Order: sequence, then C-alpha cells, then structure tokens
Amino acid sequence: MKVLGIDGSPRVNSISHRLLEIALEGAEKEGASTGMLRLREYEIPPCEGCVSYYGRCNLQECIGHNGEGLKDLFDEILSSDVLLFATPVYWFGPSGLLKNLIDRMTCLEHEEKLLDGKVGGILCSYEEEGASTTISQLFLALSDMGLHFPPYAYTYNRGDKIEQDTAFYAEQLGRNAVMVAQCLDGKRWWRR
Repeated sequence: MKVLGIDGSPRVNSISHRLLEIALEGAEKEGASTGMLRLREYEIPPCEGCVSYYGRCNLQECIGHNGEGLKDLFDEILSSDVLLFATPVYWFGPSGLLKNLIDRMTCLEHEEKLLDGKVGGILCSYEEEGASTTISQLFLALSDMGLHFPPYAYTYNRGDKIEQDTAFYAEQLGRNAVMVAQCLDGKRWWRR
C-alpha cells in the first residue's frame, strides 16, 4: 500500500505541510509506505484545455502540450493507492500550485479514468475564511476523477499552530484512507 502526500503550499514547513506529515504518520501506523511531492519543486504549466479545443485529453496529449516536466509527477500519482492533498486557502480556494496540478490531472481521468479506485483525502490551513469552500472544490473535482473518500476524509486548521483536535483528525485521515484502500483492493468502478 502506497500513500502519496501532495503538498500544495509554496512555503517550506508550512502548516499544510505539517498537517500532511501527521496524516502520513497515521498511514504508516496502518502499515503503508509513504512519500511526498512538494509541488513548489516542480514546474507545473497551466492546463491548455485540450479537451475543449481538440476534443481529446489524455496523458500523452498532456505531456506533449507543455507538460514534459509533469511525467515524474504523474508517475508518482499513478503508482500510489492513496492521494492526500494539502493546501493553504488562497482567496477561498486551493493554492495556485495545487489548482494547476488538479487542472493538469484532467488528462488522467478524461479518457481512461486512470485514477478510478484510488482513495483521497484533503488537509487545509487558513487564516480567514474559505476552508469549507476549498475543501468542497477539491472534493468535487477529485470525486469526479474517480477517487473514493474515507470517513473523516478532510481536516483543516486555522492559524499558525496546529490544534490538538486537528492533529488527531489528520492522523485519523491517514489511517482511514489506508483502511479504505485495503477494503477496495484496487477495485475499479467506472463502467461504460
């Protein structure tokens, strides 16, 4: 069982990053191997909307349209059973880094549903408003991409210190995501 944390914060050692670390520790307690992608270390060009202009969108098309640098990212995502997304709230939504990745991930779900059957989770940090909007946006997109979500599939923290309850929820998210992935055992759900 492989759990991949996707850190959408542009900051080093941010609250979002630390929440993700706690969730990954929870996953490890359930016996999973873990890894982390720090999106700030990758160049993620904006999606060009190939599906709208050309009527097609797939992995090869995306990499061929200014996405050569995404191959390693997509390989990590596709080889994982669980994807945990962490982001700060920027103007009632995820960071630009994570939004660019989500847009580019369209190529993983549009034609072949390559994310079908994977398990997801969301961790969010914020200073003002927007956590529920950010989490909702991510749930909608990721669910439509085929991810399943465990009970207690998200958590959020306000401020510059992680609250005890939030840390508990983050660890629980990591554990629950692994348990759901084990139950699903790679089952694919998309039918045409």
